[in-house]
Amino acid sequence: MSTYTIVGGGIAGASIGYHLVKAGHTVTLYDRADSGQATAASAGIIAPWISQKRNKDWYRLVTAGAKYYPEFVKKIETETGVSTGYKQEGVLSLFKDDTVLEKGFKRIHSKKENAPEMGEVYKVSREDVKKMHPHLTDLYPGVYVEGGGQIEGASLLKALKAGFLHHGGLWINEDFNPGKAEGLLIYASGAWAIEQGYAPKIRHQRSEVFHFEVDEAERVKDTPVVMALGPIYLVELGANKYAIGTTHTETESFSTEPSRENYDYLRGLAQRYFPDSNIRDISMMVGLKPFARDYMPYIGYAEENVFIVNGLGSTGLTASPVLGREIVKFLNGEETELDFGDYSYI
Repeated sequence: MSTYTIVGGGIAGASIGYHLVKAGHTVTLYDRADSGQATAASAGIIAPWISQKRNKDWYRLVTAGAKYYPEFVKKIETETGVSTGYKQEGVLSLFKDDTVLEKGFKRIHSKKENAPEMGEVYKVSREDVKKMHPHLTDLYPGVYVEGGGQIEGASLLKALKAGFLHHGGLWINEDFNPGKAEGLLIYASGAWAIEQGYAPKIRHQRSEVFHFEVDEAERVKDTPVVMALGPIYLVELGANKYAIGTTHTETESFSTEPSRENYDYLRGLAQRYFPDSNIRDISMMVGLKPFARDYMPYIGYAEENVFIVNGLGSTGLTASPVLGREIVKFLNGEETELDFGDYSYI
């Protein structure tokens, strides 16, 4: 067995640490719990088949992540007794009219042959959208994908940390001193990679998400994730509680103060999609999401004894569990499902 030092206790670092210690390795993880960790402001949508991105390497990664989720969640919740908040109520992708709906349905349904975990895929009329999601507007038809799910990022991180400690990992909440590194050093430090000086260059975006409550007598829960028009989503947080997002602002700042402009924008969208409801504010969440070249994650060596996992951006929650599994196989010299040559482009 080998010794590893991980820097970064977000979803990626915690998943790698959990899978490493479970495989019998000795692992120390350093995390200073910086404000703005991307996990806190992530919707946790596990439905990569809806995306229109055409990058095949990215698609292989996220679909492998979605396929692994049910098995992974079952194991870690059983081991730790900690709920991840994972549920599969499906995903409902809205379209502006019936013509666009037909194109969207053909595109999404065509992916099912290679991804049976998608489950049933079918068109939903405006009237049936309202039946699925009573508070939602009935202006738009949609495509429903049964296998779509969502995860609570903070709960998943709590479960991963519990699993990591359960299997003997050492988690240290302090800044990392490179002189303390033992064994292979793995950096999974997200937006804060700028402090380390290793390629690839990591930049980041501020992403803001509006949490709100619908003030209605009818209590609605267990609704599907809604992929609305444009890069907008709605996820349920509990009965009559939702999150809508997200904004993307590339920045060099590490400020996590919500902006009034984005609050007004997201609140206006919430009212647009829940036009007949009174909306009550809960909070604005801000996360700093890291990106690398061409918005592709980097997974590989920076030098002989330094391994980098970064640039996952908005797909971190979908991809990190399976990356933990696959990286352990790779470091153990075992056959992997993912070809890491696709993600090691320095």
